[in-house]
Amino acid sequence: MILETKFVEKPAFQVVGMEELIHPDSDTPPSENAIARLWRRFRELMPDIPGQLGWRSFGLMLHDPNNRPGAPFRYIAAVQIYEEGDIPDGLIRIEVSAARYLVLTLRGPLDEIRAGFGHFWGHWLPNSPYEYDGGTGTGKYEFEFYDQRYTQPNDPNSEIDLYFPIRAKTGGSGQ
Repeated sequence: MILETKFVEKPAFQVVGMEELIHPDSDTPPSENAIARLWRRFRELMPDIPGQLGWRSFGLMLHDPNNRPGAPFRYIAAVQIYEEGDIPDGLIRIEVSAARYLVLTLRGPLDEIRAGFGHFWGHWLPNSPYEYDGGTGTGKYEFEFYDQRYTQPNDPNSEIDLYFPIRAKTGGSGQ
């Protein structure tokens, strides 16, 4: 269920994470798919990442917005850091660019996350004065944000924020 829709101007920030090329599988629930398996592997290394900023995890996605739905995309399971330091082998450091985002706050089990993405791509974006400003063309990530509101995959009260980089359509006013 979508609790809130808002605009956010977010400054650049750094994360450390584990990256994988994801081949979407709509037959597998999000709590069991390749992204969930990546998170399980990454969680084992999280305690060894220096300079973490609180309880902030990110699922960063970088895809070609011109690709058809279901095309492979880069996904990084990551934590935000506030200082540079050595990172464990197998992890990468990324600076996420400053951007304007539409943020959808979702409440419910993780397996319902697809509804949030479907709402953005299928309803909100086509009916707004904005266009997508992320992906391989701009290098801006779309991402899932997990903080203390997210408790576990099957909790109906867990909350996740989905951040979509946007910009005013050419010739449009945008808010």
